[in-house]
Amino acid sequence: MNRRNFISKSSKTIGFGTIMGANLNHLTDSIKGGEWEAIRNEFLLDRSKIQMSQFLLASHPSKVRNAINHHRKYLDDNPVEYYESNFVKNDYAVLSAASKYLGAQSNEIALTDSTTMGLSLLYTGFDLKPDDDILSTTHDHYSTEKSLEYAAKGTGATLRHLNLYEDPHQTKVDEVLSNLKKNIVPKTRLVAVTLVHSSTGVKLPIKEMSVVIADINKQRTEADKIYFCVDAVHGFGVENITIEDLGCDFLVAGTHKWLFGPRGTGIIWAKKDAWHMVNSTIPPFSAAYLMWMDKMPKGPLSFYSKITPGGFHSFEHRWALKEAFEFHIEIGKNKIQDRTHHLSLLLKEGLEKISHIKLHTPLSPSLSSGINCFEVDGIEAEDVVKKLVMKNIIASTTPYKKVYARLTPCIINTEEEVVKCIEALENIMS
Repeated sequence: MNRRNFISKSSKTIGFGTIMGANLNHLTDSIKGGEWEAIRNEFLLDRSKIQMSQFLLASHPSKVRNAINHHRKYLDDNPVEYYESNFVKNDYAVLSAASKYLGAQSNEIALTDSTTMGLSLLYTGFDLKPDDDILSTTHDHYSTEKSLEYAAKGTGATLRHLNLYEDPHQTKVDEVLSNLKKNIVPKTRLVAVTLVHSSTGVKLPIKEMSVVIADINKQRTEADKIYFCVDAVHGFGVENITIEDLGCDFLVAGTHKWLFGPRGTGIIWAKKDAWHMVNSTIPPFSAAYLMWMDKMPKGPLSFYSKITPGGFHSFEHRWALKEAFEFHIEIGKNKIQDRTHHLSLLLKEGLEKISHIKLHTPLSPSLSSGINCFEVDGIEAEDVVKKLVMKNIIASTTPYKKVYARLTPCIINTEEEVVKCIEALENIMS
């Protein structure tokens, strides 16, 4: 495979046309203008390696690094006074930036340390009754599955898992919606799914799924309403979406992956009319603490005040999350989405041309995001990753019962790096 010809051919396909319904024309000017190289230079990444697993634990851009260092300096110089005079202000600065990114209200957002913490707070705190039905899928991560198991065990609710699709590469929206609809039963109260499956790379049609659930809810009383919960971590920081676009009731995401946020940070968003469905499981500080001390009248709490875990945290990281949201907003969510889709499509089209590669992720950006899963004939996924590391390509495997290799280009990558990955896999058998 000739690298120059491949890039030239792909740029004609991707840069100047419409692929799978996603018009990527406007990317060309940005690439020529050197914008992506400038963004790449914001990161202190080892340039001797091709970083194709930033979605696991991301490097920080300079804006975030500087914010962490700023807060760390003052916490080291005078920790008590800096904490006491900045705790409220800095938390709310993070919430304000997060709400702008999400298109939400700041009091609808709780701050967490990870996706796993967020999922556990949401599901184990959910107000379920014995015999309520929890409907999840076979495609979700360990953290979702275990959090839901703990919720079912603690409440007496039942937990079921459905297959939304049979062949991930051939996933269709109608297939997903049909399987969802036929598996909802009268006792279903909670539907828990994942926006982008790290097991296959499939991106679910969340908006369409929310419409299916909303239509069923029209025939139900408030006491029987279904709540729709989404683990959005592998679309959060990639997809140009807002809460309104998704239509769900709850959203959980870690922010140290695709968002390039400080390590050990995350959020939960909750629609205001659903706040009452989640109980605190870790004592919150803020307003709840003041009420306990009789320094504030007792009353209803915002989702932030009710669910954000109390205690002391890595505040220099938590408070620098503001800059991570701002970094994405400044670049433009639409441009980040299109760039990530562009690189992933370039990768997938290349992999499909290799006879010993089986691609499991859909080609269409409407059903995929930045995670690309594949198999190499006769080579275990772990060995594929080892062989790529020998070529200075940092790949990963899916941490599931069925293990695939993964490459996950993002805005810190280049077309040339994508093509080097394709060439390495083309020659992996030799």
